[in-house]
Amino acid sequence: MTSYSFNEYGQERVKIYRLDGSIDIDAPIRIHNYHLIVLTSGELEVDINFRVFKMKAGSSLHISSGDVIRKIASPANEYSGYQIVFSPEFQTEIRTTRKSPISLQLKKEFPYQEFTESEYEVIHSSVLRLISYIENTSHQFQGIIVKNETHNLLLHISDKRRKEHASTDINANHQEMIRKRFLNLVDGHCDEQHSVSWYAEAMMISPDYLSKIIREYDGTSARIWINKAIISKAEFMMRQKDLSIKEISDRLHFPDQSSFGRFFKSNTGQSPKEYRNSLPVQNKDEADR
Repeated sequence: MTSYSFNEYGQERVKIYRLDGSIDIDAPIRIHNYHLIVLTSGELEVDINFRVFKMKAGSSLHISSGDVIRKIASPANEYSGYQIVFSPEFQTEIRTTRKSPISLQLKKEFPYQEFTESEYEVIHSSVLRLISYIENTSHQFQGIIVKNETHNLLLHISDKRRKEHASTDINANHQEMIRKRFLNLVDGHCDEQHSVSWYAEAMMISPDYLSKIIREYDGTSARIWINKAIISKAEFMMRQKDLSIKEISDRLHFPDQSSFGRFFKSNTGQSPKEYRNSLPVQNKDEADR
């Protein structure tokens, strides 16, 4: 896969991969940098933090540091586009605006954008210019130009997002706030707290009320959300070959390895050992992401 790197101060600041139908993110994986996928042709299905985005040609998807990509797949493995990776430091330097709470919420709630043909031409041209500036290492002001062009690219996407969603009511009502609080708690505590009652107590509501809210919003139970989060962390840990299955079981606070094995198989259809044996060998470039 062709890639282009912009290095500054001895660090890789931006890397652009030209997507050509091959998927090189070995999901599930927790993202440490900021990613922007721009799809030129074909389709991609991306599961981020249990939210599934079905990308079409002429669209973009922003993935934040700390997000977990659980799945990335293409119906026919026939697609093209660009995957732009920014280091956290670079992302901070080229923030498009002084972020207001509403702007941050819009970006969090609507990371996926579809563009008209003319809008996408602007985005695509911006990406191509960014690549040309990254390749022009002899330019005295390369760093400034790369930052400006990246800034412009993200401004175009941000403008589209605000035009489409600025009127959206993102002032969550009480029940939506409970749901978001629950999901944040699950992400932070599922490795040690497995019961619905613990999360309900932490929010000072009844387990039945919590389950009712989650089911109304997501069509699934609070218990399933907790199980999914535990499995996601277990899969992430099992990619760390230096951790034994018993150590993973202990870190996830199961009473014993057998209990963890039964739980894992009932939720994935595979035993922990079968899952680990099915993992592909990870190359260094993937590990760095």
